[in-house]
Amino acid sequence: MATAVDTELADKLAIAELVRMERYWRDTAQWDRLAAAYTPDSRVRTTWFDGSGPDFAEASRDMAARGRLSRHLITPTYVQVDGDRALTDSYGEIHNRERVAEVEVDILMYCRFFSRVVRTEEGWRLASFDGIYLKDQLTPVDPGASLPLDWAEVERFPRPSYRVWAYTLSLKGYEIGTEELAEDRPEQIEEFMRAAEEWLREGN
Repeated sequence: MATAVDTELADKLAIAELVRMERYWRDTAQWDRLAAAYTPDSRVRTTWFDGSGPDFAEASRDMAARGRLSRHLITPTYVQVDGDRALTDSYGEIHNRERVAEVEVDILMYCRFFSRVVRTEEGWRLASFDGIYLKDQLTPVDPGASLPLDWAEVERFPRPSYRVWAYTLSLKGYEIGTEELAEDRPEQIEEFMRAAEEWLREGN
């Protein structure tokens, strides 16, 4: 007979797998599976998107069509479970290769992926997804190449944790918010985490 410990471990493994596969389905253009990872009333917030999980899948399809192709790496996921609710927190990286100012570059974002998760009749599903941004960088693929980049243009984006990321997304036509969760405003992250912990305990 399964014990409470066995049940909790099975839940944590299922949630960690959901988190891992959500990024995999996005990276491999499996849009229907990506949409199904979320509840219909979920909320996804990233630098370039704020809306439901199913709408995020469609927006990701459009982003891929524009030529912005990302690959996500996820470290082991920290999972907290309380009944039919859970929180997940992972460190991760987002990798892109594209051309900026006619130079082929690698763009890298160091971040965290944070979600509220709920148990449904179909199993565990993501009720939210939030990117928390740590730092970014841009490197020419050719180490001998110079990047004719106007840094004053980059500095128009005020948040140091994701200004390079925001600048390169703006070149694809995306408007990037200035109030995203990011390491340069630790008090913002602390408030966000307190609200998530309250939701886990009380469902509010």
